Amino acid sequence: MPFLLDVSGYPPPDEALLALLVCPRCHGSLDRSPDALSCGPCDRRYPIVLGIPDLRLHEDPLIPLEDDYRKGEVLQAAAESRSFAELVAYYWTLPTYPPTPPDLASRFIGHVQGDAERIAAYEHRLGGGEMMLDVGCGAGVLVQVAHRHYRQVIGCDVGFRWLVVARKGLLEAGRPAHLVCACADHLPFPDGRFDLVTSVALLEHVPEPSTTLDQMRRVLRPRGKIFLWTTNRFSLAPEPHVGLWGVGFLPRRWQARYVRWKRGLAYDHKRLVGRGELSRLLRRSGFRSMRYHVPGITRVDLLHRSRGERMAGAVANIARQVPGLRMLLTWVAPALQVVGRPRE
Repeated sequence: MPFLLDVSGYPPPDEALLALLVCPRCHGSLDRSPDALSCGPCDRRYPIVLGIPDLRLHEDPLIPLEDDYRKGEVLQAAAESRSFAELVAYYWTLPTYPPTPPDLASRFIGHVQGDAERIAAYEHRLGGGEMMLDVGCGAGVLVQVAHRHYRQVIGCDVGFRWLVVARKGLLEAGRPAHLVCACADHLPFPDGRFDLVTSVALLEHVPEPSTTLDQMRRVLRPRGKIFLWTTNRFSLAPEPHVGLWGVGFLPRRWQARYVRWKRGLAYDHKRLVGRGELSRLLRRSGFRSMRYHVPGITRVDLLHRSRGERMAGAVANIARQVPGLRMLLTWVAPALQVVGRPRE
């Protein structure tokens, strides 16, 4: 029997958000009921679960649909008595798919807790305007910050459970929780609607980056821009998802085998790209005027790191101030940051 959540007692999504949503398959308008959105031509029903519209065409590859809902309900119950920071830490006490070693869980918690400081270093690149979409919003810290620059900010993620965490943070910050559960390769938004589309730590997790970029281009206004942050395949630092050196330099067909041999971990649903490949993907999806930047390595990035990693981070921060070295670093830095605009 399918697992169903009790949706009673949760406020409905904001009317401004519901008015914006379209069918992720045909991009047609949706009929509304208190607990679902429906597309007649596609004969699809999209539930509203715990007050969050779920317009996914496929489930999160990391977790079965029913388990995702269950985890979201557990987190929602925990959110009633925990702060946002406490809820993030609590998240990593729950089972993950695959299991996360304690040292990596600590790094992931620290990463979310340091997001605000990290975003402050590139906040000026977000610009400003009417509407912004953050694809793969995760815990939603960027969505919180972007409200300072955009009238309406929407966050979407394929992980329902993460949207429950993001909602806690937004409500705690006094921001509207405009959140949608959606697939990055089937965005449930109309064409040409957003001034800015962002994606942080997402592109390396989608099976077909080109399809995701096509969707971002579709929902972007003609004079809008895209902001991407993704793990660099050819980074000289350890691969952050498994804490292991040299993964990206191996052929892709060897990477999972190498990670399993060295760390005993699965390495599925990850496809890192380097600067050259990312540029080709962006051009193919209709972007131009791509400007690459080297993200600064912040204090929180270096917490719980080895002495060697801290020294390397300090050297990298100095090197990124030198114009010639800055360009070189965009090829070997831990992360790629790029701002692009669509072709006319």
